[in-house]
Amino acid sequence: MGSPVTFFLRMRTDPSSRIRKTASSFLRLRLALMLCLMVGGGAFLGGCGSSPGPPLTPPSPSQSIPGNWEFTANITSSGLGHGEAVPIGVYLIGTEAAVTGTAWVQMAFPQVCAAQCCGGPFYEFNDVLSGTLSSADVLSLTSVVPDDGPLFSMSGSISGESLTAGTFNLTGGCPASGSITGVEIPPLNGTYSGTLTSKTTGQSYKFSTTLEQSSALNARGLLSVSGRGDLTAYLCLTSVAVPAPIASYSGMLGSHFGLTMTGADGGQFELNGTLASDGETIAVSYDVAGGSCANDIGSGTLTLQVQ
Repeated sequence: MGSPVTFFLRMRTDPSSRIRKTASSFLRLRLALMLCLMVGGGAFLGGCGSSPGPPLTPPSPSQSIPGNWEFTANITSSGLGHGEAVPIGVYLIGTEAAVTGTAWVQMAFPQVCAAQCCGGPFYEFNDVLSGTLSSADVLSLTSVVPDDGPLFSMSGSISGESLTAGTFNLTGGCPASGSITGVEIPPLNGTYSGTLTSKTTGQSYKFSTTLEQSSALNARGLLSVSGRGDLTAYLCLTSVAVPAPIASYSGMLGSHFGLTMTGADGGQFELNGTLASDGETIAVSYDVAGGSCANDIGSGTLTLQVQ
């Protein structure tokens, strides 16, 4: 680091400076009187005299944490799932008095689970959550719709866009416990571009997609994502788009999303991705169903383009 730099101001001593000083003092007095009137009304004017009163402290606004969050539950208890890091997307709504949300565990489960716990501790857990955010910024959530699945509870400290020092507990079904952390995910809005590589042919090509996320959950409890994509030097498709109704073809919760775009030949370009916590990059995979590129699969990384 370089040497500190000191700045010097030379005061003017010409007679006109007195006039400016007097005008400046008068202006400051007018602004002070206006502030007193705005803050306390006319009755408060007497308090703006020579003896200043105690400083005014505005009331603290109600804390609010609405938004799309990605939690990671680290199972430390012995038994099924020990050592696993389970990603959980949840859209939180409310203020400190009442916080609600619906969680989505972002991992594959078996379609049919005959034996108890065959899908892991979070298989069919009660994912409708309710709780509070305390004045000390501690978020507490518990399952509110009990059925045959495990009941979930958690608490952790909210600091800015992060949840730290958290713990969770699953009771009933497949019990588990451990630590939990989280981060708020920015909206999936903007144009992302990059290179995709087909695992079927080994071909690499340019892909650019413009995406827009809804600001509220749809009827399926997910954030809808609309968009279109352009492919350069791909085998068959040149452009794809999410058809209407959007909510039937897309969904996002936490950092994970999936959407189905349709090409001119009727092929469905299914894009799945994970948005980085800073919103700058997306790790994506794709597969094509139907059309002239049927059964092609691939992956790549897309980067947010500066507008």
